[in-house]
Parts: sequence; C-alpha cells; structure tokens
Amino acid sequence: MARDVALSLVIVILLLPLFASTVSASSGSMVTAGSGGVAVIGLPGHQGDTISFSSLIHNDGDSSGTVFLLLNSSNQTYAGEEIVIEPGSSREVVTPFVLSEVGLIDVYWEIISNDSLVSENLSGHSQISIEEPQELYVDILDSSWTSDDGLEISFRTILDVGRSRDVSIELIGNSGSNSQLLQSFESFLTPGIRHFSLSLGSPSISSVSIRLTPIDWISHDSASDEIIVSPPEISGTIEIISISPEIPSAGDIVSIDVLISNTGTDKINSGIVRLISSASGIVLAEMNSPSLQTNSDLSITFSIESWPSGNPVDIRAEWYSDFLISEFDNSVISNNVVSSSSSEIPWFAISIGILTGILVSVAMRSASRGSKKSVSMKKTKKVDKNENIDISSEEKREVNCPQCNRALLIPKTYSGKARCAPPCSTEFQVSPEETMKNDEYEIDDIEFDEDSSNEENESDLLVSMSKNDLLECPSCGQMLKVPISKRPATARCPACGSEFEALVG
Repeated sequence: MARDVALSLVIVILLLPLFASTVSASSGSMVTAGSGGVAVIGLPGHQGDTISFSSLIHNDGDSSGTVFLLLNSSNQTYAGEEIVIEPGSSREVVTPFVLSEVGLIDVYWEIISNDSLVSENLSGHSQISIEEPQELYVDILDSSWTSDDGLEISFRTILDVGRSRDVSIELIGNSGSNSQLLQSFESFLTPGIRHFSLSLGSPSISSVSIRLTPIDWISHDSASDEIIVSPPEISGTIEIISISPEIPSAGDIVSIDVLISNTGTDKINSGIVRLISSASGIVLAEMNSPSLQTNSDLSITFSIESWPSGNPVDIRAEWYSDFLISEFDNSVISNNVVSSSSSEIPWFAISIGILTGILVSVAMRSASRGSKKSVSMKKTKKVDKNENIDISSEEKREVNCPQCNRALLIPKTYSGKARCAPPCSTEFQVSPEETMKNDEYEIDDIEFDEDSSNEENESDLLVSMSKNDLLECPSCGQMLKVPISKRPATARCPACGSEFEALVG
C-alpha cells in the first residue's frame, strides 16, 4: 500500500510541468514590441518638472491581459495606469515621474501584470540628469501717460535656457495702501527675451507693479518689477518779450512779441492767445496758437492797429487751450503828448466859444427850473407852445462802418467824420438825419410821466451773455472783458458808449 502511494506522488510531480505549460499557453504573454527598454519623454528636465517613462508592450498570448509600468527612485515609487492588451495587439504603457531632485539619478522600471506572463527583459533601470529650475525675470522699460492715450507701460520678460513655459502676467495699480488689478492674462514664453506694450487707460494710481507666476512649473524667485507713474500735467507760461516802439503814443501801430512755453509733461492742444487792455477789457488783438509739445516754445508777433490812450497802458496776455493755461500782465509807458500845428492858437475864438457856452448853460438851467415848477404842481406837465424844444438833441441813430459793417451809434444831427472802433479804426463821412421841426408837434399833447419813463428805460436796456470772461458789446460788437464773478452787472462799452446788462449764459 505504501508503495502505491509513493508511486502516485512521483507521477503527480512529473506531470506538474505539463499542467503548468498548459495553463500558460492559454493566458496572456507580454513581450516588448519595440527595441526594448523604456523611453524617457520630456528631457532635458528641470527640478519641479514632470517627465514620462514609456514602453511599447505586445500580447503574444491567447487571451487578453493587463499590464502597468512601475518606477522606483530614491525610495519613491510611481505606478502608471493599468492597460488592457488584447491577444496579438500592442499598447503603449506610460508612467509620469516628478523630478524632485537636482543632479544625476537612477530610475528602476518594471512591467507588471497580475494575469499574464511577462517577459524577463521587461525590467531595467535608466539614468537621467535633472537641471536647476529655469529662471524667470521681468523688467519695466518705460511708461508714458498722456491725456490722449492714457497710461502706457512697456516691459520685457526673460526666460532662462530650457523648456518653453506658460506664465500668468498680472499688472497691478497701487495708490497708497490700496491696489487694483489693471490687467491679467496668460502667455506662452520661449527661452529668451520677449517684449510687451500695454495700454492701461487713466486709473487713479501712483505706481504700477508687474508680477509673473509660473503655471505648472517652478522657478527660484518670483518675477516682479514696479515703476512710479504720475498723471499728465498740462502747464505752460506766456510772456511779453518785446514791444515796438518801446514808448508808443495813442493811435500808433504797435508790434508786440509774445513767447509761449510748454512746461508740463503733456502736449498742449491748439488754442488762442489774446492781448487785452486791463483798464477797459477790450481785446486789442488775438491769434490762434498751434498745439505745443512738452519742453517746447513758440514766439508769436501781434500787431495792434491803434494803441490805446493812457500812461501807463496796462495790457494782459492770455493763453487759452481747453482752459486758461497762463496769463501775463505788463505795464507800458506811453507817450501822450499831442502834437500841435505850426499856426498860432486862436485864443480869441476860444474865448468867444467859452463865453457862449456859459450863456447857453445859464439859459438851460433857468429853463430847467421853470419845468420843475410845473411838474411839482401836477403829475404830468405840459409844455408851453411858445417854448422851443429840441426833441432830437438827445437822440442817436445807427450807422454801419463801410469797412467792417460794424454798427455805430452817433447823434442824429451830427455831420462830419466818424471813426470805427479798434481794431478797424476806419474813418468815413456821415450826414445829419432829417428830423421833424418843433412846430410840427402838437405841444399841448406832450406829457412826461416819470413812472412810464422808468419802465421804458428798463425794457430798452441791451443784454449780452457769455460763458467766459469775454463778451461782445450788443451795439458795436466790440469784445469786452467782464469777469463772470461780477455778473449780473451793467457795463458801458468804451468804444461806443452803450450801456448793457452783462449776464452769464
């Protein structure tokens, strides 16, 4: 009996290899499909990068099987995704590997299967070199801030030799302890230098910071830079640099040189330069000024056709663009000596004229007293038929200058030469206007009511409006200066003598 048992065991032991080979033949059999070994993808690698180990595996068995790639380095193990390979098929097996060290390292690899046979040559080791992390820098090159274009920033990025990298770029505006994100975007940088130029509008800030952040990789230091910025300053100066002749006389043609300079950080747009009489507010001359770049100046020559009377004559130069840029006051000594003719002065005729004037004045005063008495007795007064009245003596009429068509007011009975107001100053002949004779009026019907007279004066008052210190006389068109701070006010034109109401509007 014991002999039979021993014989059975021997038979089983002898048949085991046969049974094993039969099982192996019906399972998957994994062999290399390429040149053998593994391929390393992503070199050269830098500390912090992730590379991949890859191997191409073929299933040489009769049934499907699963495999994965196992990596081991410095007691760190990385297992890739399990891949199913059908009989007669080949698949790539990949495992990612993080480069956590710097220098030369050994990585041991092996193809593992839990349900298939694996060839003995599907294991080994690879040696790879890990570089220092790539350096990343940012430098702000320039900034400019103008009222037309806003704030513009120019900067460059520098990426060390190695891989091309994704980075996040942020531009931050700072004002004291407050900050605001102006722009943020991602950029793909290749090794080397890259330039950027961005427009940031007109934010309320005093400095701009630029910060670069690596995306899925590491760098030793954070890349950042900062620059101080200031909004554009529009400022300039105006100066009267010469007057010819140096001591002008009233009525002379005077040449004045004015220098305007841009002393700000932004260009000054085109505008107007004026010369104004400080005493009367009359605009003596004006010219258009072109746009002026920063740190530049321009000389402008004015010609005043008729120099005003007075000694001294105070004039003001004003430079306007979108607003008042600058002004300059100057006091000019004038020669007011009136030249006389070579003939003798007619003292006798002058004396007769003075005496006649005195007598006429006395007569008018007496007549005035008589009229006051009649007014005191009743609300309305009637004029005696026998009393002579010059109705047209106080009335004026309007004539137009033949040169500039400006309207001028002169007495209706005046006959002779008239002069247009500066800067035209054209002289022309006028004739008296025909008026009705006194005896053509029904004297008994003329009544003077004080209340109605006041109402008529208020309704007849002329009005001129503007939104700045300069406005036109409504009678003659002369430009006058009446400060807005003093309006509403009653103004008198020095050119034609008309009174009008100066309003804002």
